[in-house]
Amino acid sequence: MKETRDTFFIKVIPDAAYDSLVEETINRLVKEWKEDGFEIKTYSASLVVMETERLLIRRITRKDMDALLAIMGKPEVMYAWEHGFTKKDVRKWINRQLIRYRKDGFGYFAVILKESGALIGQAGLMNSINGNETVELGYILDNTYWHNGYGTEAARACLEYAFGELELKTVCCSIRPENVASIRVVERLGMTLCDNHTIIYNEKEMPHQIYVATNSKSYIL
Repeated sequence: MKETRDTFFIKVIPDAAYDSLVEETINRLVKEWKEDGFEIKTYSASLVVMETERLLIRRITRKDMDALLAIMGKPEVMYAWEHGFTKKDVRKWINRQLIRYRKDGFGYFAVILKESGALIGQAGLMNSINGNETVELGYILDNTYWHNGYGTEAARACLEYAFGELELKTVCCSIRPENVASIRVVERLGMTLCDNHTIIYNEKEMPHQIYVATNSKSYIL
């Protein structure tokens, strides 16, 4: 008589404890590899482009959808666009940044508060002023975190990255004249008003002022 055996499979559904165990294991292995002289970055660390005293500035991923929607869905944050973004808008925005990363090597980056790990906004560089090959500085900060200097800190890091890592000669910033808070940021960075232009968005003309910084130490306060 032939004995038969049944094979049982247990399906494991990842949860917070599982994710924590995986992260702990990876961090331990990375630490051991570093002690052995190997420079190994985790996936999360590989996304970081810049770091300041209080902030990590990293590439955006599709996993940031909910955090970005919570910020960009607010009309008061997206006042330059005159409306809060929908989930579809944010998805298209993320895809646009991913394309920029591949094409240009830069775009809008996620701004992460070191203290809490919260995504509090975006800052970065784009080829976008009037279709010219001029690199533009941009930043969007959750209104919950306004008046703490985070916008200036992130924008300064991007400017330093543009002039240092990318070796750009000039960087511009396009701002609506009524956006007093953003104008104060670029003025703190030493950027000066040089021109103006009009952007057509949703069939509406939106006048903008153009501020410029040159590759020198003058923008560092």
